[in-house]
Amino acid sequence: SEMGNWTEREFKVTGNSWDVNSSDISVAGFGWLSLGLKGRATLKLWTYDSVEVVLREPLVLDRAPFLERPGFWLPQTISDAIGNQSKVEARKKQQLDEEDSLMLQDVTV
Repeated sequence: SEMGNWTEREFKVTGNSWDVNSSDISVAGFGWLSLGLKGRATLKLWTYDSVEVVLREPLVLDRAPFLERPGFWLPQTISDAIGNQSKVEARKKQQLDEEDSLMLQDVTV
């Protein structure tokens, strides 16, 4: 094939905070993505030999606030519904845990 063989590229990245971008990975003909992390990570990216991939310092340090909410790729109403569902499930779990705790207290008394 003209593009070469399908190969794996490995990048080791580090960061000091989840709140700022630590590094960018730029993929020729595709674009770039910014990574924000605290600690170390190893990333693997599969591309053709002929596609240049570069790890670089981030072009944009701060993130846009609208990207910081869960499900930012979804419409706001769907994201809100998922968030509300998660809250309801967490409350139910907490309530069950409290009931279990009370039952255990009754058994041990």
